[in-house]
Amino acid sequence: MIGGNPNDFLDRVYSCQDTIYIYKGIKYWFQGYMPDSNTVHMEVIQYQPANNKEIWSHDATTIEQCKQAFIDAPLFGGKTFWGVEQDIEWVDD
Repeated sequence: MIGGNPNDFLDRVYSCQDTIYIYKGIKYWFQGYMPDSNTVHMEVIQYQPANNKEIWSHDATTIEQCKQAFIDAPLFGGKTFWGVEQDIEWVDD
C-alpha cells in the first residue's frame, strides 16, 4: 500500500472511519456507520472525479462481517483488496 500499511488501513475500515484512497488515478471515499443498533453499513463512493456514484455498499449485523465483505469484494477492476493493495494509495485529505 502506497502511503501506509495495509493492515492499518483495514483497521480504519474496521473502525468505520472515513478513509480516502486512490486506485488507478481515481479517488474513493470509504465510510461506515450504524444506521440502527442492529445494522452496520459500509460503502465506497467515487470521490474525484466527483460523480457521487456508490461503488460498493454492504449491510450486516457486525462490523467484522462488513470488513470481510470489503476485503472480498472485487472493487478494484474485478480484483479484491489483497490482490491490488500494493497499487492502492492511502490518502487523508
